[in-house]
Amino acid sequence: MTGTTWARSAVRWSVVGARRMGRRGWLRVLGPAWVVMLADVDAPSVLTAAKAGTEFGYALLLPLVALIPILYLVQEMTARLGVVTGRGHAELLRERYGFGWAAVAVISMAAIDLLAYVAEFAGIVLGAGILGIPAPLAVGLALLFHSAMVLTGSYRRYERIALVLSVALFTFVVLAFTVHPDPGAVLGGLTFSQPLGSRAYLDLVVATVGAVIMPWMLFYQQAATVDKGLGVDDLPAARAETLVGAIASELLMVAVVVPAAAAMAGPASGIGASLGALPVGLARLATGAPALLIAVGLIGSGLLAAVVISLSSAWAWSELFRWPHSLNLSVRRAPGFYALYLLEVVPAAVIALLAQNLVTVVIDAMILNVVVLAIPLAFLVRMSGDRAILGPLANGPVRSAICWAVTAGLLAMGLWSALGTFGILR
Repeated sequence: MTGTTWARSAVRWSVVGARRMGRRGWLRVLGPAWVVMLADVDAPSVLTAAKAGTEFGYALLLPLVALIPILYLVQEMTARLGVVTGRGHAELLRERYGFGWAAVAVISMAAIDLLAYVAEFAGIVLGAGILGIPAPLAVGLALLFHSAMVLTGSYRRYERIALVLSVALFTFVVLAFTVHPDPGAVLGGLTFSQPLGSRAYLDLVVATVGAVIMPWMLFYQQAATVDKGLGVDDLPAARAETLVGAIASELLMVAVVVPAAAAMAGPASGIGASLGALPVGLARLATGAPALLIAVGLIGSGLLAAVVISLSSAWAWSELFRWPHSLNLSVRRAPGFYALYLLEVVPAAVIALLAQNLVTVVIDAMILNVVVLAIPLAFLVRMSGDRAILGPLANGPVRSAICWAVTAGLLAMGLWSALGTFGILR
């Protein structure tokens, strides 16, 4: 499809899209944005939020709430490109800028994914440990579930399983209410009175940004939008789903910070040796019913994210090399796509079994996420402002300026924190 054809599609949407939306139904669109936003609250994000609550109480609540419009701004662009062009992120990059630039974007995403995989399986092992399930069995079952999720021959069936799995993350909301946090202290975390003079706090803010806006999210939502078969008529609902998902994602992060902070404000309690890898705020709560909630949340977040990250990577590489890449295809018709999905997580699962305390590694990885994100995000902003691609739906001058400012700001934050983390800048 040429840029002119994409532009004509956008014009048709601007005339009749909103009118048709009522007939097509809003629930038909549910899936790509919600799944990627809930997968965003993955095991690394949970551990980062719990560490923030453990070390700085409710101080990270304001940055989390402030990230809602930024998360929406970024992911809405992927939805818009997907519905108008019918192309995944890597595929569109290759068509517009050539194989080399597309490869740079895909490789930059893949470079950080290994640490993400390790952290997802580490989260699953931690959750399973709370329930008394041995680590090898937990990893084996997770790999089995990971494989079964996509071997249904249908994007619709995969998505239904993912939507059900996303419900597990709301156990953190229940956990937040069980600790009976002090409302005044919680509201205090939403004020501008923050420990900005603390380097550790600022590093956690950057890590939180990296835990909220991840490179693989750009690739997943656009590819899933295409695989689901959404078109320009679905854009209003896709935008609404992206906004609701962004709000839900950050509220879930808040729901992890709150119990960790509340636990640190209360009396100390014994922490089991098997929970030593958990931030102290969560480890203090890991007894009785709260322990079950933490376990279900960790396992659910790790499973959902591992599947979504694997799919984003498999879609991206397959788009880059122009291999067949749809969940509606059988393994025989898309062998490269499924091989990438099934095999790339195995080394990470082994590392998760052998590694010890991964919290520090996870926090550092989240900081690197912010740096790596700048490459695919820059391409995303550029394509979203290209009228040859999006016609009247392209970013206008003001929106483009905001998007470029966000991209530059994220890169500056990430570089500053990364240089300090690795001892180059202090």
